[in-house]
Amino acid sequence: MRETSSNEGIVLGQKYAYATAALMVGIAGYIQLLGIERALLAIIFACLALRPSPAPRLEDRRLWAKVGLTLGVIMLVLVPTIVIVKFDALREVITALQKLQ
Repeated sequence: MRETSSNEGIVLGQKYAYATAALMVGIAGYIQLLGIERALLAIIFACLALRPSPAPRLEDRRLWAKVGLTLGVIMLVLVPTIVIVKFDALREVITALQKLQ
């Protein structure tokens, strides 16, 4: 296997991250679960950004990753809770929309 310089390794790592993100977002584009899929992506990307290894550790935009993680978790908890609490109202809305057709 060919040895790569430090800079080439960094660029290659970024390209792997971009390829993975492109695949995940591409798949998520075909799924609609009331925004939960995007919340899961936010949580995954935040966890990847906050991992201490491989080095170097994220320093500059650590707050961004924490905010993304927090927003993702809030969405992941809030949407199912609202659906459970307002299930009867959602059923009425669905019934009304079916009558319009």
